[in-house]
Amino acid sequence: MSIFSLLAETAENTPFDYRIIIEYAIYAAIIVVGIFILALLKRADRLPKHMELKKLLLTFSDDLKTFSKAAPSLTRYQFFRRISKLLYRADKLEFITAQMADKERDGDIENASLRIQAARDFISPYKFGKRENTDLGGIAEAADKIAEAIAIFDKIMVRDDELKARRAKKNAD
Repeated sequence: MSIFSLLAETAENTPFDYRIIIEYAIYAAIIVVGIFILALLKRADRLPKHMELKKLLLTFSDDLKTFSKAAPSLTRYQFFRRISKLLYRADKLEFITAQMADKERDGDIENASLRIQAARDFISPYKFGKRENTDLGGIAEAADKIAEAIAIFDKIMVRDDELKARRAKKNAD
């Protein structure tokens, strides 16, 4: 007796079972959900473009300036919370620019990352106990460092535009 005849005989003797269809439907649903989650993770892991990063830096710079104006009227808790948020955003921007510099192997982006790190270093002393000192010079210096990083990204975007123009000209020829 061959294996094929044995399989055919067992297939004839077993009733049609809906459990198998349900199991396969569940497996298919799990696979679809997994692919969706992987797509979301890939999108979240994407580094921003230069223009997007410049916009993030501009909003961070504006927030630093508004914070320095509003700081004297803030309570101790509000001051601590806003400084914590500013430090978090500085850390995030520093991390993003460091990743971009590594990925693109660009020294200019690395310089911008160092400026953001310096800005973070100017902000960090205010997190714990520097509220009594009403001198907010560190915040102003941090805003200056962020402005330097923005200027670096302006130069990077001009350089990118020149490269695109050269490539377009080269492809047209």
